[in-house]
Parts: sequence; structure tokens; C-alpha cells
Amino acid sequence: MTEHTSNRTQLIEQLSAVFERNGYAGATLSQLAAATGLSKSSLYHHFPGGKREMAQALLRHAVAEVEVLAFSCLQGPERPTTRLAAFLEGFSRYVEDGAGHCLLAVLAQGGARAELGDEIAAQVGDWTNLLTKTLEESGVKPKRARRLAGDLLDQLYGSLTVGKMLNDPAHFRRTVKRIAKRLRKGA
Repeated sequence: MTEHTSNRTQLIEQLSAVFERNGYAGATLSQLAAATGLSKSSLYHHFPGGKREMAQALLRHAVAEVEVLAFSCLQGPERPTTRLAAFLEGFSRYVEDGAGHCLLAVLAQGGARAELGDEIAAQVGDWTNLLTKTLEESGVKPKRARRLAGDLLDQLYGSLTVGKMLNDPAHFRRTVKRIAKRLRKGA
């Protein structure tokens, strides 16, 4: 890894923590600069488009991470039920078993929605299509597979959010166990 890539990755991770904690609207340039150890002008050097460009970079980074850990598991030669189980495990790792955040969800709420909402919606649409295809391959009829794919994302993101509201990451883990059990039985 080059120094530039390493520095960019480190910057993204530092910025991500501020956005996760404060949301897009609440993340100030002062907080972002402090988190990275850079001055505001140095931060603008790395992200000339300001906070919007930072959020776009964070979004690309988060999408790539959840793709590698979870959604890539839905593709391959394994049985669909095996791929779905691997997807659930990967998504759980991505959100640290409910203790972490999904930056896409953070950015989809509040101020970033106007600027990044279409990009986030398109990505979630792609993921829904991938889940639908995998469910169809497991024998679920297309219309039901589409509905189940949406329900699956609703349950994952909903339980992650409710777990945050309750300060109980185990809420997410219990939901994942129920989903896994249902998928083993054939959705």
C-alpha cells in the first residue's frame, strides 16, 4: 500500500468516526480537522469539495467494505442458503455484531440525504436485486423473493437502529439469529 493510499484510508477512518457520531449535518469542519490532526486548510487540500466530498469518499469506502464483507458472499458457486448465511455473517461483522454503525444509514439520514440520497438509494437497489436473485435461486418465486429481500434489509437495518436506541447490541444479534433460522428453513 502506498503512503498516499494509507494516509487516505486513515483519513477516511478518522472522518468516518465523526460522521457516525454526529451525522452529516452535525459534523463540523472543526471536529473533522481535529479528528484527523489536520488544519482546516489541509483538510481542504485532501478534499477540495469540502464536507460533501468527504461524505462521498466515506460513502464509497463504506460501500466497498460492506460489499467485500457481506454482499460479495451472495455470488459464487455455493448453495444459495450457504451464500445467504455467509452474507448474514459478513453483514454482522461489518456492523460489529450490532455495536458498530453502517455509515450508509448515517448518511441516508439528515443533511446528506439531499446530496447523496440518490447514490445511496441506487446502491441499496443493487443490493436488493442481488438478495432477490439469491432468494430466487433458493427456490423462492420472484415476487416473493423481492418482498423477502426488502424485508431482510428492513430487519437488519431496523434492528441495528433499534439496538442503538436501546443501547443493546444484542437486539441486532437476536434478529440475525432469527433471520438465519428462517433462511435455513427456506425463507
